Amino acid sequence: MKVLSRQILKQLHFLLLCILTALCTNAFAGQVTVAVTNNFDYTAVELKTQFEAISGHTVNLIPGPSSAHYNRILQGEGFDIFLSDDSERPGILEANAHGTRFTYASAKLVLWSVDNRRLTPDLLTEKDFHLLAITNPRLSPFGKAAQEVLEKLDAWEGIQDKLVVGENIGHTYQLAISGDVDLALIAYSQIVYGMYMQAGSHWQIPDTYYTPMEHQGVLLTDNPAAQEFIQFMQSTRGQQIILGNGYLVP
Repeated sequence: MKVLSRQILKQLHFLLLCILTALCTNAFAGQVTVAVTNNFDYTAVELKTQFEAISGHTVNLIPGPSSAHYNRILQGEGFDIFLSDDSERPGILEANAHGTRFTYASAKLVLWSVDNRRLTPDLLTEKDFHLLAITNPRLSPFGKAAQEVLEKLDAWEGIQDKLVVGENIGHTYQLAISGDVDLALIAYSQIVYGMYMQAGSHWQIPDTYYTPMEHQGVLLTDNPAAQEFIQFMQSTRGQQIILGNGYLVP
């Protein structure tokens, strides 16, 4: 039998290390199920992609309205993490021993039009528009913030006949982009994607015009992979991704 050359032995050793590394990675890889609010789903996809690449874990994102996710959790749905668009529902879940909450972002509000036009507060006070879409203030922090902005401008009472109310922030955006309304008060994150800006025009509402829209999440299980995903969200890289998509971070 011929003695294997040193070079072949090195190649076999390297191949064995690769196989063992892959086996170990697969052995310890976990799965995370995340219920994510609609307005954060694009950002969550970017977080998921980078987290999976460095961790070996798999993240299953389930987008939808925060209110619907909240009800499913109360009914026993098996999510590991709930990323809500408010702090009220996570607070209730934590108070009732459903999990541990954390703050992951704060949203910003903009007045947006799919058309290229100059947007100013005077546009709202002078009612120089056809229809304005907002989210339902009773159901969404974005709707509540929109009402606060209009009240700040002394325009709330005078434009009731021009309001179109969306069921959630995603629906409100769809009303605007479809042309059903000419203006909408929506999340800044819905029109900015890293270095790319949605076509149209916008006015970023001063943050003194409305109550801060803090987004909180809840860790619902003791899944180690879920804990790692939250740690990644709160890391420098995770926060860069969140900032780049139009949010503020804690």
